[in-house]
Amino acid sequence: MTDHHLWLGTYTGGEPRDGIYHLSFDGKNLSVLESWGGLNDPSYLQPVGNKIYAVEELPNGGSIIELQPGKREYSRWPLPGAGYCHITALGKFLYASGYSGGCLAGFDLDKEELCEFIEHEGRGPDPERQERAHIHSALPTPDGAGLFVADLGLDKLFQYRVALNGKLSPHKPQPYVQSSPGQGPRHFAYHPGGRSLYLVTEMGQTLRTYSYDPESSTLKFQNEYPLYETAPAPGDTAADVQLSPDGGCIYASVRGSDRIFRYRVTEDPGALEPAGSFPSGGIYPRSISISPDRRYLAAANQLSGTVTVFELGPDIPDQCAAELPIPGAVCVKWTQSP
Repeated sequence: MTDHHLWLGTYTGGEPRDGIYHLSFDGKNLSVLESWGGLNDPSYLQPVGNKIYAVEELPNGGSIIELQPGKREYSRWPLPGAGYCHITALGKFLYASGYSGGCLAGFDLDKEELCEFIEHEGRGPDPERQERAHIHSALPTPDGAGLFVADLGLDKLFQYRVALNGKLSPHKPQPYVQSSPGQGPRHFAYHPGGRSLYLVTEMGQTLRTYSYDPESSTLKFQNEYPLYETAPAPGDTAADVQLSPDGGCIYASVRGSDRIFRYRVTEDPGALEPAGSFPSGGIYPRSISISPDRRYLAAANQLSGTVTVFELGPDIPDQCAAELPIPGAVCVKWTQSP
């Protein structure tokens, strides 16, 4: 059996130490192949080709990290703003989302320089969690011409168009879509066909589905589904959402109850069928990822400091297939085997 490969980002407690790990999974055991030190809270990773990009989540400023497997040296580029917790790639540009700064930074890889920096303004109804804008994630639009940007503080999913120089401008036909007040949009994912978007709301503990019109690059709200068993649990927060590569199932993690919820996608991708939930195998599952061959799901459990792997099938997993302790595990990503 060919080994599967995973990448892990961690919280380092604000101190520079080993923070990014390259892992191997042989179907039974997880092991560390290599790690990179001198890093400060690399909380989110994005594989692009044979490189890995990460953001360091700092209270003041931040940085982008670029590294390659097998090479000890890595590049670090500083960013303005604060609290970077997500990074995505669009062509030669990287876009980093700053939670505590309510900001989005664009970086030109060819020129190795900042090409855009925007800050959202405003607040939401929750005085503790929405006292200001909190950009939590961004992804390229299905047409590849722009970005959707989730702002937890403003209860909005913004859309920007990307110019040739990486600058951003609001998408005039639909600058944003609004979630219900106080829900807190966090992460989202697309159906493989690109015609549906699935948005997790952190405080609302819901999964919202939208249809996507490729001609106008606009979204239309369709349905909303719970990420709880019977009622929202006080203190629980929804975190990540991932689709199986074939688009057949959606998985979403919830911290507090520490469970992973599954929905089946029907013939109408905006309509979902509940398909149970299972424990994440640790405490506080901040990130989940599905292997390219659809066989496995990995979870990064932040507070227990563990990475767990589950074998996926028609039934809900009753136990994890492998577990590896790594302090501060917060972001896990599968990559294709070399």
